[in-house]
Amino acid sequence: MDEMRELRARMERLSAAAALMEELATEWSTREYVGRADGGRVTATVDAVGTLRAVDIHPLSMRRLDSRALAEAVLKAVRRAEAAAEAAKEEMLRSGLEAAGVPHVAGLLGDARRAFDERASSEGIGRL
Repeated sequence: MDEMRELRARMERLSAAAALMEELATEWSTREYVGRADGGRVTATVDAVGTLRAVDIHPLSMRRLDSRALAEAVLKAVRRAEAAAEAAKEEMLRSGLEAAGVPHVAGLLGDARRAFDERASSEGIGRL
């Protein structure tokens, strides 16, 4: 009987963790993330999966920067926005897994992500 109670308790914890993860994922997916460059005068906004939603360039940056420097500032802002979205996703996963009582899985996911990123960059697969 104790085994059945333990199994039920585990199932309840998993069910609660799944509901929490769904709630966190819904919240995360509706947010937008901003990256800035050129002293905050160039901003890029992406959605949760990194899709570019907006780029705003202050008139001062348009006058002050040549086309190459302006392009670099825009790319830097986009990369920073993408990094913010990625960091939010990692935090959402980590906190959800910790709430589920399986924080070691979060560490494994982080290790897998780093290994993938290292392999992708060594093979020349990269972002913009």
